[in-house]
Amino acid sequence: MRHYFLLAILPLFVQVIAKAQDKKTILDGALKPLHGTATFEIWHYEGNTLRQKEVIGSVGDGSGELKSAGAVWRYDIVAAERTIDGSIKLNVKFRLEKGVAKEAAVAVSFHFSAWTKENDVMIPAAIYDGNRFPVLKGGYNPPYPPSMYFDKNLPLTFSDNPRLGLTIKEPSKIELLTWNAATPAISYFSPARKEGFIVITEPKTKMGISGLTVEEANDRTTATLSIVAPGVREYAAGFGDFRKSDDKAHDWQENEELNLSLYLCAFPAENRPEFLAYFMDKRKALTGETPQYYVAPMSAIFDYTRQQVDNGRFHNTPYASIYFPEGGMHRFQLGWVGGMMNTYPMLALNDSFHFHRVANTIDFVVNKLQGKSGFFYGVIDDGSVMVPERGLPAILQSKYPHIVSSAMVRKNADALFWFCKHFMLYKALEREDSIKPEWERSARRLAEAFVRTWKENRELGQYIDPESGEILVYNSTAGSVAPAALALAARYFNEPSYLQAAGEIAESYYHRFTEQLGFTAGNCGDICQDADSESAFGLLESFMALYWATGDGKWLEKAKVEAALCSTWTISYNYAFPAGSDLYRIDAHTTGAVWASTQNKHGAPGICTSSGDYLFKLYRATGEQRYAELLRDILNAHTEMVELPGRPTVTAGVGDASRGTKWGMSMERIQISDAEGKSAIGKLYGSNGWTELNGLLMGVELPGIYLQTDKNILIVLDQVEAKRWKDKMGRTMLSIKNPTAYDATVSIFQETSKEAGTPLGYTEFLKWRKVKVKAGETVETEII
Repeated sequence: MRHYFLLAILPLFVQVIAKAQDKKTILDGALKPLHGTATFEIWHYEGNTLRQKEVIGSVGDGSGELKSAGAVWRYDIVAAERTIDGSIKLNVKFRLEKGVAKEAAVAVSFHFSAWTKENDVMIPAAIYDGNRFPVLKGGYNPPYPPSMYFDKNLPLTFSDNPRLGLTIKEPSKIELLTWNAATPAISYFSPARKEGFIVITEPKTKMGISGLTVEEANDRTTATLSIVAPGVREYAAGFGDFRKSDDKAHDWQENEELNLSLYLCAFPAENRPEFLAYFMDKRKALTGETPQYYVAPMSAIFDYTRQQVDNGRFHNTPYASIYFPEGGMHRFQLGWVGGMMNTYPMLALNDSFHFHRVANTIDFVVNKLQGKSGFFYGVIDDGSVMVPERGLPAILQSKYPHIVSSAMVRKNADALFWFCKHFMLYKALEREDSIKPEWERSARRLAEAFVRTWKENRELGQYIDPESGEILVYNSTAGSVAPAALALAARYFNEPSYLQAAGEIAESYYHRFTEQLGFTAGNCGDICQDADSESAFGLLESFMALYWATGDGKWLEKAKVEAALCSTWTISYNYAFPAGSDLYRIDAHTTGAVWASTQNKHGAPGICTSSGDYLFKLYRATGEQRYAELLRDILNAHTEMVELPGRPTVTAGVGDASRGTKWGMSMERIQISDAEGKSAIGKLYGSNGWTELNGLLMGVELPGIYLQTDKNILIVLDQVEAKRWKDKMGRTMLSIKNPTAYDATVSIFQETSKEAGTPLGYTEFLKWRKVKVKAGETVETEII
């Protein structure tokens, strides 16, 4: 990991609290190389409309006073702490010394004069590359117009989100609150100047949620990034639309004051990968690491959820007896939200009861959903009705009469990936004879459809026709898991052409999106081509699969960058839910919740849809603990949302008397913003099959405890406590304490550092040792 330093010429070898006369010098010196300065301001509002900004002083002053409308304001830089790498922790005090001020907020604004439209503004999980892309209006998941079909040069097209202006001279302003972001931060990367800037703030002050504002001049030669307390937006963003906000500024009284804490980084960055890596390092710098919370062990989550899937997701229907993912017993969706994915943890149970159910489900997929091209339909109703996922607009139907339906490329990538994972697991369980030849033929046809599409188009697209195999909608990273799927298929079927295509597709996605844009996009079935987390995590899956298949370290380097991008989608602090809300009542913690997309503005308990085991594999391969910490945060956030005995979650908001029947369920909303209205903040309702599947996959594919026996390396992912020690006989022992209210079966993965140099396969979890630890007890076991 390279080291980064401030562009300012500062002594970086010590950490000091600057003396009063040096505070302004530290901040001024950090901003000047960026052609930047800072001002300390009072913003006056009328309702939610900004009427006036007044500057109290600038960064060169260190303190200042302003007389305005009978009031006297003052600001002071209370502290400017320079950290060892040159970043700055800043504390600014604003005070109304005399008079009163109605509807006012205070702000620290950073002004940049060497600005260009090409600068990439990122507000984590909300704004990527300024969201400066063509827009489809019409609210949630708007229909695609005819112009988006069959266009190989289609630009990425977003839903109606906060964004900077696409063309010169149009207004260019973003107003968000910190709850709209996974990390309360504003940042930018300059490709021309090869520099980055990040300012992180506290989520809220005593006056409420703070604001994040970005505004460019009409000619785009200057820009201002502001942290505002309290935050006030003129318009609040929903799921692809806007409404007038009901934000209010503060009515200040004489002698009232507010302290605003900020963390600033200005640093050289050759490219977006370096910028993303730096952001991952700093995302918790101000809010701090969150402690481990002990709700329930992974095995308890698995056991309760497995019962829900067996009893509530498996249905005997007139047309099939199969595991459904979501939506009841009439609609089956392949991939994405769990179709032919929730069968995998059931197969891992390794018993005839589940073998039969799993085989039925795979049979259904193979016999009912595959089109003539080899690609699969993504949705089927009542066992026979194929549901188009992006049907052709009426105006195009007569021109393309042979196009009868459409399917997500993402779902097809999931299908091939999970076909191969099932086959590999059958073999590892010594049940290879259970793999039917027609299953393998079906998987090969799908792999060949991907390879053919790639060779013909150098593109996989976002939507395809399962019958002809034609790409209907181009662009996006909807096929982000396809390289992983082809890598597994290459090894399973011993077909080098699959691996070649996998590498080429992965390289293309990395260069076109992660490297050139700083995000990936269009992976979810209910968004446009918005930036989203699922494609980022999916591409990380692909890089680790290619590392496993080839042993080539270049895929590890790309995986590290992709993991940094994934961290921008993951909530980095614990949000304070409003009193009385469902999540407040259970004292829920939000660190580790994964934001869905720039359209669907909420966190979720896990990655849609994955255990995140590739983050563990990346940690194991690199030894960089931040990847394990990110994974542990994500696992914790899932556990927080699962309904358990004595801890209602999905039933908390609906008053369901039969709570016992809901144990193991969870829902996809961890809503910290008002994107769905303020009444939705912290609200729980219903359940989601894909979030339940996350818990099952985590319980199967992640070790509870990982250790390297020849080094002092011990990583605990499960919600237990563990430590190594030597007994009187010189034996190395492991002590495991279960502080939760639920019995645990903890999986232990131990190896040497040399063994860790070999890429980890997909069924190694079958070899991990299991240790039972009852609730509240401690067990000691020898490390052999």
